[in-house]
Amino acid sequence: MRTYRVGVVGLRRGLDPACIFELMPDCDVAAGCDIDAGALERFGARFPQASLHTAYDEMLAQGLDIVFVASPVPLHCQHTVAALEAGCHVLQEVTLASSLDECRELLSAVEAHPRQKFMLAENCCYWAHILSWREMWRAGLLGGFMYAEAEYIHDTRHLLRNPDGSPAWRASMPAIHYCTHSLGPLLKVTGERCVAVSGMRVAGGSEALPGRARSGVEVAILQTASGGVIKILVAFGITREPMFHYYSIYGTKGVLETSRPPVSPLQTNAWLDSVPHLRNMIEIPVTENVTDAPAEAVQGGHGTAEYSMIEAFMSCIRDDTRPPLDIHAALQMALPGLCAHQSALQGGQMVEIPDWGG
Repeated sequence: MRTYRVGVVGLRRGLDPACIFELMPDCDVAAGCDIDAGALERFGARFPQASLHTAYDEMLAQGLDIVFVASPVPLHCQHTVAALEAGCHVLQEVTLASSLDECRELLSAVEAHPRQKFMLAENCCYWAHILSWREMWRAGLLGGFMYAEAEYIHDTRHLLRNPDGSPAWRASMPAIHYCTHSLGPLLKVTGERCVAVSGMRVAGGSEALPGRARSGVEVAILQTASGGVIKILVAFGITREPMFHYYSIYGTKGVLETSRPPVSPLQTNAWLDSVPHLRNMIEIPVTENVTDAPAEAVQGGHGTAEYSMIEAFMSCIRDDTRPPLDIHAALQMALPGLCAHQSALQGGQMVEIPDWGG
């Protein structure tokens, strides 16, 4: 069996997924890179066999097969492009990029290196209930697409500063740029594609960083290619605990939605025309974790989602198949958020979402 040498850049976020790579029978976590000494120390304690680096180019020179890009969003594009050029397969954290230009650059880099696999690490697409919804949709239980919505509510004010007190990258990132946790699962389930968007934001400065403009609460209304509508709310500046994700999908033959407010364990509420004599929503006990994963699979920090995601990524490398969340799927999940913020800056004017093929 071939062994794939894995390197991780961005060890604050990357430590937990690295533990999942270690569960793969053919992966060796061989290197880690970060400019933060504390993050390097924690990574080195967990993976004593791995080489540690503060310079990314030095890590890429270690003869790696795979790079997991978990660095801050503003560095995603350059780190992914460099890894592809070094001959590595890339699993890249969300969100895809900070601008349309960077998205084009990533597309060009992936197309220029067809032997390397690129996949977006959108772990929310791999929760068990999303995978189950997708099978129900494919079976025709929901009919045709009409409407869907999703919310990602997460008070991240404590993450707006770096340990040294300087503004972190989240301090200036528009919230709706981080839409893939919400939009990604809806697109994965339904196969829809968004073609235009109107966005609105709650304007104002951040209490954690006075005087620094930040769009911490934004809404996108998206038109799909089939004529359906999707609404997305991303809120990083709302005082609310605990954080949560909410999803609902309306088809011509039924509806699926997660419980709201979220309950533990997670459940799916449904109405299906195919079930006779229903008088109310029914509860389907599909939780967020897949049942066939090893006990250690939850150490990624998001249930078994990251285990299922990394397993899918490794399968496409082993079998030389198209990644399930390849660059084109990634663009369909990320471009709507970038365009939604453009729309918000224009007072909600509808903005066409680019279609770059795929």
